[in-house]
Formats: sequence, structure tokens, C-alpha cells
Amino acid sequence: MTIPRLLLIIGLAVGLYLLGTNADRMRTNQIIRSARAAWDHPEAKKDRSRLQKLAKRNAKKITKAIKP
Repeated sequence: MTIPRLLLIIGLAVGLYLLGTNADRMRTNQIIRSARAAWDHPEAKKDRSRLQKLAKRNAKKITKAIKP
């Protein structure tokens, strides 16, 4: 294999790698935005608050269930 051909293959590989990582980064950012939107949704906030209050009320029962 000649040097120019090898350099061309390496150049194409690097270019395709960079295109792939950019697409992956965009998809990852999209997933992060969706997760944040779900986390910040008013119903989710209410449910988290409700579960936290329930856990505080039942902390002794929870501790007994965890520790035999």
C-alpha cells in the first residue's frame, strides 16, 4: 500500500469518526434534555414530594425492614 493511499484511508477514518462522535453527542444531548424535562415536570415534582413525605413518616418501618 502506498503512502498517499494510506494517508487517504487514515483521513477518511478520522473524518468519519468525527462525524459519528458529533451525531452521538447530539443524540446524547437530546436524551439529557428529555430526561431533564421529565424530571422538571410538575407531576413528577409532586410525586417526588409525596414520596419524600411518605418516607419520612415511615422511616422507622423502613429502617426495621432493611435491618433485620
